[in-house]
Amino acid sequence: MKIFLLRSLNRIAWFYAYLGLLYALYFIYFIVVPTYREQNRLSNVTYFIFNIIFLYFFLQAYLNLILTTFSSISLCNEEKIDRYCRKCLNYSRERSHHCNLCQLCIPIQDHHCFFVGTCIGKHNQRYFLLMLFHLLCAHFIGYIFVFNYLWNEIDGFHILNIFKILFFNIGYLIGFIKTKWQAFICFHHYLVYFDIIFISKLFYQIMKRSLNGQTYYEEKKMIFKNKQTFSQIFGSNKWILIFPLIRP
Repeated sequence: MKIFLLRSLNRIAWFYAYLGLLYALYFIYFIVVPTYREQNRLSNVTYFIFNIIFLYFFLQAYLNLILTTFSSISLCNEEKIDRYCRKCLNYSRERSHHCNLCQLCIPIQDHHCFFVGTCIGKHNQRYFLLMLFHLLCAHFIGYIFVFNYLWNEIDGFHILNIFKILFFNIGYLIGFIKTKWQAFICFHHYLVYFDIIFISKLFYQIMKRSLNGQTYYEEKKMIFKNKQTFSQIFGSNKWILIFPLIRP
């Protein structure tokens, strides 16, 4: 029953991630930015540059999300008795961990990510980190526009009160929310704000473990491995940082 509930949650979170990114693109690109452009009279050059940069980071994040989810896991062909897994009935590689949701032994598994619907391990670690990085950049750009849009929509804000916006002082905000649309913008502002905090923390933790050559389980148990370089994590082909479809 527990596994069934976790798998159901996994599907829901996976669906939310893919659909949520598309909704974020729609909200930023077709609602916030056009209105902000009209209110602040952005030049065509500035608007064009924003489109190029934002779409680049967004498409990179989405493409790396797909590659993270659907990267194939190579099975072990070394028949060693001490590495035989009775759960998936197969031989596993060194430092593998069996995942009950994926029903496989994942080589150098860090953790199972519900939002991408699969485990993060040796086969897709680089794509997951690239997804987080580009997603974080897209969030930063989007947040600038959402914050300014919120500032223009809700009258009465002053520079000294900026911290009351950032640190979620609901009581303060309620006094300025006059319409459902303003409440809608406030809600999305905090979605982007907390997403930035969550993604930043996740990216830092996984990058730190990756450079230390550790997984989540090894870090918990204070098991230290050989440190890795960026080339070992992302591959020797640097073009993968720009074009994820290139083989590392």
